[in-house]
Amino acid sequence: MNAMDWKRLLIGKWSWKRPFQSLVSIYLIFLVIAVFFADRLIFIPPVSSYSPDLEGLMFLRTKSGENIAAIHYPAVSGMPTLLYSHGNAEDLGQALDLYQAWREMGLGVFAYDYPGYGQSSGEPDEASCKRAIHSAWDQLIALGVPAKLIVIVSRSVGSGPGTWLASCEPAAGLVLIAPFTSAFAVPVPFPLFPCDRFPNLKLIRNMPIALLVLHGEYDEVIPNSHGRKIVEASPAKDKSFVLIPDSGHNDLFEIAGESIIRQIADFARRTAR
Repeated sequence: MNAMDWKRLLIGKWSWKRPFQSLVSIYLIFLVIAVFFADRLIFIPPVSSYSPDLEGLMFLRTKSGENIAAIHYPAVSGMPTLLYSHGNAEDLGQALDLYQAWREMGLGVFAYDYPGYGQSSGEPDEASCKRAIHSAWDQLIALGVPAKLIVIVSRSVGSGPGTWLASCEPAAGLVLIAPFTSAFAVPVPFPLFPCDRFPNLKLIRNMPIALLVLHGEYDEVIPNSHGRKIVEASPAKDKSFVLIPDSGHNDLFEIAGESIIRQIADFARRTAR
């Protein structure tokens, strides 16, 4: 057998159709991953950082039966309450210092865990996270906190459920920390696959809610162009984009924590009335 025969045996007969067939095959592989395995890639629940005896811990029941862990620190009379959605690979117990800083300013804080995070039951996906944050909203209203005093604050993956809630409930304002325009737009900056998760950019176009977006200058996970696009697309009269210098995705609060906490508090006091 000569060299040409070996080549044909190993790689087959050349055809101009082969590159296109290869591209289609690669696309179909990634399509299957996007449709069936996206939630496992988007959500990365850590080992719980807190125990069931955490101060203020309560459990909310969603319409689908998940038990959602949450904590509520009431606001000083007349002050706003921040409904907080944490980032990925963390749970509500890892931001206790953040809640305490806002409490010392007189603000209320209501934080919750996504299904499968912390002490919450269930599995995290787009639908279950929406149920979780809506249960948190309903609980705040049941506790007597008026919608006009609730400001939604969401970080990273939390920008998905946070933006969605703000699109369907009359919150006073929306704060997004390192948000994405949509989940699939993070790895691929153009609409390549169907079944995208959390279409924040699409939703924000019809949301006149007061908006504050903070994003790291050198965010290596979600480029700050996502945050800029969200602010540009918002029809709100009260909207602003704050670029945090010399910071990435996970070190925002390490680099500019006091400034971020103060800016969010000032925004909440201005918009919640």
